[in-house]
Amino acid sequence: MKIKSRPQDFVVEELLDLPEFSEDGNHFIYRLEKKGLSTFEVINHLVRRFQIHDKKINFAGMKDKYAITSQYLSIMGKELKKIKEKNFTLALIGRSVRHIGPDLLRGNRFRITVRDLGKGDIPGLINSLEEVSRYGFPNYFGEQRFGSIRHGGSFLAKRLILNDYEGALRNYLSIWSSKDRSIVKEFKKRVSEKWGNWGECLKFSPGSDERRVLGYLKDYPKDFVGAVNLINPRLLSLFIAAYQSYLWNRMTSDLIKSYLSHGELITFHYIAGEAVFYKILSKRLLDELLGIEIPLLDHKVKFQNGKMEEIAERVIKKEALEIENFRLNKIKKAFFKSVLRRLIVIPEGLETSEPAPDEINESRLKLTLSFVLPSGSYATVLLRRLGFRKEEG
Repeated sequence: MKIKSRPQDFVVEELLDLPEFSEDGNHFIYRLEKKGLSTFEVINHLVRRFQIHDKKINFAGMKDKYAITSQYLSIMGKELKKIKEKNFTLALIGRSVRHIGPDLLRGNRFRITVRDLGKGDIPGLINSLEEVSRYGFPNYFGEQRFGSIRHGGSFLAKRLILNDYEGALRNYLSIWSSKDRSIVKEFKKRVSEKWGNWGECLKFSPGSDERRVLGYLKDYPKDFVGAVNLINPRLLSLFIAAYQSYLWNRMTSDLIKSYLSHGELITFHYIAGEAVFYKILSKRLLDELLGIEIPLLDHKVKFQNGKMEEIAERVIKKEALEIENFRLNKIKKAFFKSVLRRLIVIPEGLETSEPAPDEINESRLKLTLSFVLPSGSYATVLLRRLGFRKEEG
């Protein structure tokens, strides 16, 4: 069973409460449709091409790179004509006195084609769909949240907590992914080989962000703190969020294990480690879990109860960290922030098509799933619960 064999197999539509339009507004509202690019990559393109400060571009949520997605963004003080490029289009739909933000996001609608199904897979899939419709699934962060740890990379944010600023820079400048563009991979390989020779590294820099950091290191070769503070704040915040998400997943998995026996769980592995799904829940336990929210960790984190606090302390101890060090005193424009995230979610309007011949995989079947998830929840996690995996290669 496979997902994401093609970009058109994974379609995401952002469900947003658009702000009130006004001709007096200074925020221009755009609809962005894209494929093969992350939201962040599109924003970087707009910043470079139209000389817009990235602080003036706002959006509600990141959207999957390996999908066809539609979402909204706002640009302060900049009216652009319709942009149509190979992998994205940007169309003006109005202007407002306020910007687009996460507070406007209601959720996302998904339409996903799953492939390489055998006839024998269908009964188990239908059973799993019925379970998820009734009992929901753990609200884990999806694998796309953890791209920075591919190919031996560690969490950049953990390096910051440990005051290992050179290690954080190595993560940023020299760890590459197989999904990176060839020019980026070549740059990072060369930086890894010539680490410390900043002038030489600067010659191969593919973008302004990297040039800014390397240019600073050329002048101040040992000031790693200063260099880290020159990383794009939006990107640095993503690195911090990735580590918070990893810790949240570990706490959530441990909490679920505390309620259920091994035989009631499904263990799965993903890029950042191991976690568990449950199969079914009693009504009492379902009601209890639906009421639980788990915080992302920061140095002032508060917990709903002692049990969750004990689990968090164990996770932090296994990471060889102290919670007070999450303060990041030397980092100026990015920080850990504790927000609550619901433990489990139940998809709305979960429907499936009838199985049909799969035109990609001979003698196999495909079907289409459609559903809505609240903002911040990952369709890829739901699909892992159902047994689907991403197409490799």
